[in-house]
Amino acid sequence: MLNGENLFAMTAVVVGGAAFAFWAERQRWGRQASGPVWAIVFGLLLSNFGLIPSSAPVFSMVSDLLVPAAIPLLLFKANIRRIVAESGPMLIAFFIGVAGATAGAVLGYKLLPLGDNAAELAGVFTATYTGGSMNFVAVSKAVGFDASSQYAAAMAADNLVGTPYLLVLVIIPALSWVRRRFPSATIETARAERSEHSGEVEHGSLNLLHMSLALALSLVICTVGYWVAEALGVGRYGILFITALAVAVANVFPARMSTLEGDFALGTFFMYLFFVTIGASANIAALVGDAMVLVPYAVIILSVHMVVLAIGVKLLKIDLAEALVASNACIMGPATAAAISAGQGWKHLVTPGLLTGVLGYVIANFLGVAVTEFLG
Repeated sequence: MLNGENLFAMTAVVVGGAAFAFWAERQRWGRQASGPVWAIVFGLLLSNFGLIPSSAPVFSMVSDLLVPAAIPLLLFKANIRRIVAESGPMLIAFFIGVAGATAGAVLGYKLLPLGDNAAELAGVFTATYTGGSMNFVAVSKAVGFDASSQYAAAMAADNLVGTPYLLVLVIIPALSWVRRRFPSATIETARAERSEHSGEVEHGSLNLLHMSLALALSLVICTVGYWVAEALGVGRYGILFITALAVAVANVFPARMSTLEGDFALGTFFMYLFFVTIGASANIAALVGDAMVLVPYAVIILSVHMVVLAIGVKLLKIDLAEALVASNACIMGPATAAAISAGQGWKHLVTPGLLTGVLGYVIANFLGVAVTEFLG
């Protein structure tokens, strides 16, 4: 196994995983899925076959530095008027998904013997599946679950079930029988464009001046965003301020930002690195014992979430691509919502997905604590 502290070797693995994903999605056999799928699978296989560790400093670097930096890069061409016009159905799908996840948490609480911390578990899982891992930690602290012997097991179960669910979300657009039942103009357009441009090497223009300027501006926005969040005492919501600043820049200087070349491609590359680390972090071997007891609980929550969302999407005729991004934002958070949108070629869904995911960050803590109090 590679030493996780070997920065060069681990970085080579992560970047190599992204390269493999970009290559695989251009192959005839690989086009049936998408780049994000192959990136996750790459990391998952290497980690669980013992070739690389499930945690390493480079993973934290990608999560803490490159993912926030990718957000402005993916938003620099965001048109706020278009967001308002297009995020309506996704917001509806998002709130349907939130309702489904919450109902699943309560149902699992009633069905399974979760032990003395059952109410706390329900609140924590409600938070993580309506916001993200950040909310898992925050609600755990708020309800005192972080001192429980089940804390590590719950986090492991969340990771085990969450990663396969992400794979399901990125595979669904490739299933023709699903597309027949849930029509999506977005998915069909992206598939047509991917087929037309499958032989191309680049995901965007390679203009080093523009890319370096875009990255520098992105890092400045991240710096200011996190500084403002810390100054206001809400550091955990720094991504919200980064999003707001990036969208502000995009809309105050729309003509200038529209001329940038390579910014979206660079942001997509960073997100592919993130997908590799997600797969590598899902260490199945770590889920022996207590974690496996909680896996059925997580499965129940995600199953109810998906069923409720599918019913709502069908009744309200919401585009399948928007529903999938909304589900991703709900279950996995804004980073993966933006990444799946970019990776699938649904560029106009990056901003709505990111914003709905951030909304999940905001409401999940309150919802998780409320569920614990209600069931406690």
